[in-house]
Amino acid sequence: MARPWAKRPQWPRVGKRGRRSYVVGFYDHDRRERSRTFPTERHARAWMDDYITAERRGRESLRRFLLDLDAEEANALQARTIGEVLELYLAVNAHPSNEGGLAPGTYKRYESAIGRHMLDQPRTCGEGGLAPATSWGRALASVPAVRFNSPRPPSAWREQMLRAGVPGPTRAHAWRVLSAALSWAAASALVPEIEVNGCRLATEPRGKRRRSLRAGGTGYAPNARRSGPLVRRWALSPQAVEAIRAEMVHSAKQRDEILAQRDAMIVSLQYGLCARNQEIWGLRWASLVEEFAWVLEVLSCGALNEWGKTENSTQRRTVIPAILREDLTAWRLALRQAGHPARELDFIIPGDLAGTEHGVREQRTGACHFSENQAHVWGARFFTPAVKKAAERTEFTEILGATPYALRRGGISLRLRAEDPQTVASECGTSLRMLSEHYAFAIEDLRRNGPRPADLEWRAARAEQAAHDTPQTPPPTGEARDGARPHGKVRAWLAAHRRRPGVA
Repeated sequence: MARPWAKRPQWPRVGKRGRRSYVVGFYDHDRRERSRTFPTERHARAWMDDYITAERRGRESLRRFLLDLDAEEANALQARTIGEVLELYLAVNAHPSNEGGLAPGTYKRYESAIGRHMLDQPRTCGEGGLAPATSWGRALASVPAVRFNSPRPPSAWREQMLRAGVPGPTRAHAWRVLSAALSWAAASALVPEIEVNGCRLATEPRGKRRRSLRAGGTGYAPNARRSGPLVRRWALSPQAVEAIRAEMVHSAKQRDEILAQRDAMIVSLQYGLCARNQEIWGLRWASLVEEFAWVLEVLSCGALNEWGKTENSTQRRTVIPAILREDLTAWRLALRQAGHPARELDFIIPGDLAGTEHGVREQRTGACHFSENQAHVWGARFFTPAVKKAAERTEFTEILGATPYALRRGGISLRLRAEDPQTVASECGTSLRMLSEHYAFAIEDLRRNGPRPADLEWRAARAEQAAHDTPQTPPPTGEARDGARPHGKVRAWLAAHRRRPGVA
């Protein structure tokens, strides 16, 4: 094919007003003669050189050069924003209905984080909830997706959240969600403009040498350490657990006795089995086999699921403390005396104790378990008031603010005092690393004693609580001495410790 040439013998062409133009003739990829005009000779000759390079590579290269397809495709890529990519991620990858999609509960959290922190308009999340857009969300949503091949846009977005006062855990969760979406986009043919996860390229401040970074606050007023008072509400001691149970049992005066016993049983189950919240609601009487409880089902988004939070959280067994076995025996008898079924297939915590209109009933077995709403509100409606009441006692003031998950942390911490960590990790459905970072707390209420089995510590705490609930009879006149210690609690403690831990 001929090279480009000057269209006129006299180059440049000079117009009537003296304006110069350089007309270049050439053949396109279909061998049709064309022409193109340039304002200067430099531009004309530069284009002719590019034409020759593309023509020597082949017809398709010449076509791409002449039609400027590279720029057209680049503009198309620039047109799609990261907000559109995130919407696509939720629809075709993250949604639970897709193969390999997220669990329903996880999807709701991801959808809420994206709707609030990464989109430019409010998004409906969950059951009619609305995630309002934020200033940093609107700023992120309009950024071209192609720019997220570099760490600069996600880092700027994270810094904007920091400046806006978004809490650290919220920022960390939003960052994980964005990183997950970018990892999918980088591996998907649906998003060719993203080739690498820009979040993974971002440099994060790993060191925590500054006091403010260690504490998670500012240099002027760092947050308090998670020790002492904070640990007491973060990981409940057996004494605090028994005080909370006692308040729940005492509430039977104001409400149905079977419901008060149910709440106390939930506390005992979660503490004794060191279970997560959702694992309690899926336990059946058939799950109890001799001295072990099998965690086979969990309540996730109102439905039973055989897959729990982690890979090993279900299909595992954990030992039942002897004191918990006694509580379970008494609870099963109380259910039957109140006219409620307690078959092997029935749930240990039925959902219809307050009436047949409550709970979710299985069609196959007729058993009724907690609904999603019941599981969601139980902590705020029944556990928190009992904690507040127990915290009125001087020795338990620091447990104020404890949540039901503090029962799991406290139960694991109690077991770690006397048991092998690998056994505890396996039976509680977690790992040694998680035990070290999130569950191994020194329980202040037990520092006066050396390591003892969890059942023994729990029994001592229950005996101490029973002594507290029993009115003390004043001694006869003349027998009391100044400075003498009351012996009621001591005798109750000794009586509890004379019992063998293995007796059910």
